[in-house]
Amino acid sequence: MKSKNRVAPIALAKGQVWKLEDKHLEIMEVGKTLTHYRLYRNQKRVPISLGAIQSVTDYLKSKGATLIREKTAA
Repeated sequence: MKSKNRVAPIALAKGQVWKLEDKHLEIMEVGKTLTHYRLYRNQKRVPISLGAIQSVTDYLKSKGATLIREKTAA
């Protein structure tokens, strides 16, 4: 049997901040299938976007994002 190299799936949670090359992505809310997030550079007010959890995780993987802030303890 061949073993496959698998990457651990990204678990999105409220309050996480991911660093991309020149942007940051902040997770605002996570539901069953959708997530609210902000994608910003250095702006003061940024609109909240809505996307499927799978598409957001695929975007983070494709851009090589690193987690800089864990979820907030609440």
